[in-house]
Amino acid sequence: MKNFKISLCEWRAEIDVFHGANCISLKNERYGASILREPPESGELDNPYLYGMPILFPVNRIEGGKFEFEGREYIFPINEPRTGCHLHGELHRMAFEVAEQSDSKIVCRYKADSGEYLGFSHAFEITQEYELKGDGFYHTVTVRNLSDENMPVFLGFHTTFNTLFTENSLPENIRVYADIAEEYERNMEINYLPTGVKPDFDDVSASLSGGTYKPFEGKTSRHYRGQGKMSLTDVSRGLRTVYENDEKYGFRLIFNGGDEGYICLEPQTCLANCQNSPFSRSESGFDYIAPRASKTYHSRIYLEES
Repeated sequence: MKNFKISLCEWRAEIDVFHGANCISLKNERYGASILREPPESGELDNPYLYGMPILFPVNRIEGGKFEFEGREYIFPINEPRTGCHLHGELHRMAFEVAEQSDSKIVCRYKADSGEYLGFSHAFEITQEYELKGDGFYHTVTVRNLSDENMPVFLGFHTTFNTLFTENSLPENIRVYADIAEEYERNMEINYLPTGVKPDFDDVSASLSGGTYKPFEGKTSRHYRGQGKMSLTDVSRGLRTVYENDEKYGFRLIFNGGDEGYICLEPQTCLANCQNSPFSRSESGFDYIAPRASKTYHSRIYLEES
């Protein structure tokens, strides 16, 4: 099995179509930038979520692995026994087919009949399109409901960046920014689910919002409402990696590996456990797709001189 590679000008990307069509490498030769955290050459992963940008479907944790929608009960396997939750789905492990490929673009497709994917009762199709252009890396995801009933949809990506994203970057020079509005407190001792409390911004949240967060000074895991841009800046080089997501990704989870050299800037369409949330489903981002309809989600990664 081989990965697929695309390139354009100074941009290079590599996609593992056999494991969720995950973009596992993104480089820019002009700046000597290695933007995404890449899997080790052995292929042995200590955590499948901490390399590249694995797809999460359904994203985040679902308490008890079950919920109701329009009178139907949805039951997902408990794949995180410690918390009693279903976590992130299994699509990141599934093989996609290559529907289209050129030197600078690849389109990957996954299709499932009713009940085929984790017992999910809807037939559906997901395509991931990766394209390199002169101004960066474009990621377009389309989810199609092939069933005759409204299909709940919860999508996200565990996009994992190298905090030292250029050859000469130093830990003390890296700053992180995230376009965030509200934090959602989670029960970090039991199951990492929202408690129903939205705390005021503390120093960590304020520094993320202000673009001054220093990722090597400690680990953090925060869940926010927010949309737009997240970024990593090397202040000594005046160079910034920008991750831009459209408005359908209305939430973020930011997970920092500290001195391990990575940070996860995760766009998500909904709050963790939005299906059983202490908040309304409207506030939590619970969404669905009408029968035979689709929704498309856009992201872009690029570099800019700051």
